[in-house]
Amino acid sequence: MFKNIYKSAMLIYVIQMVLIVILVNNNFMRSLDIFQPKSQELFRLTIGVLIFVLNLFSIFVLRELYRRFKEERQYLINSLKFRYIEEQNRIYRKNHHDIKNHLMVISALLKEKKYEEVEEYLSSYLDEIDKNVFNINTGVSEIDILLYSKLSNAKSKGVDVKFKCTAEIKCSQKHVLNLVSILGNLLDNAIEACEEMKHDKYIEVEIKEDPIDYIFRVKNKYDFEQKIPARTFFEEGFSTKGEEGRGEGLYIVKNITDKYNGTINLNTDEGYFDITVEIPKFSLEGDCN
Repeated sequence: MFKNIYKSAMLIYVIQMVLIVILVNNNFMRSLDIFQPKSQELFRLTIGVLIFVLNLFSIFVLRELYRRFKEERQYLINSLKFRYIEEQNRIYRKNHHDIKNHLMVISALLKEKKYEEVEEYLSSYLDEIDKNVFNINTGVSEIDILLYSKLSNAKSKGVDVKFKCTAEIKCSQKHVLNLVSILGNLLDNAIEACEEMKHDKYIEVEIKEDPIDYIFRVKNKYDFEQKIPARTFFEEGFSTKGEEGRGEGLYIVKNITDKYNGTINLNTDEGYFDITVEIPKFSLEGDCN
């Protein structure tokens, strides 16, 4: 019905306020007998009917806004799942090619009856698989998808990745996207820092809990030439490259963390960028906005 539901909502709200002001102002003017319409009852009835009709439209607009919000959130969740499927297909194609090559080597060793070499080769191959496969189970499927996609991407870029999760996150669906935003920005920041390094590319991700908080820690190697105060990293638009339009990630992380009454600790000593975000469990499990 409306081309722009948000503008319509604001327009209806403004008109309602104007009508209410007119109604209140008329009652005031009535006591002074100034600028009075000929029929007070008809005037008040007309204003009242208009306000009632606008309230009905407001209900429709609010329902439409809520529907679009749900659709947008579902779209973002589906996008995450689609990226996960793409990543799985990429890994499948890579492994399919690798397995074919490994089978050729094993077949050649068997033909030569080098059974000990076959055993060593298979053991080495299985160890390599264990290093590259992430077992991710945080309790929130959207977070699992995000972590698997980001960490697999980092691994494909030659980054040494370590992941550990000892928590089972209980998160209300309405807060999932904010949690995805926090972890996504932290991981993007870490991966970007590793891409700028020629060697010692390293990322460590840890998710744990205590009786009060969920704790998310991301640690990576970095190569900053000068010491930068920790608080500076969370300023809007700050970038170690000094490029305009960059550096929004940690600013977003801080804003969302503050929204949930959480805390952020950052340590940049000894060549590591070590950031820990703690969010109270009740904030993610409850109705905190």
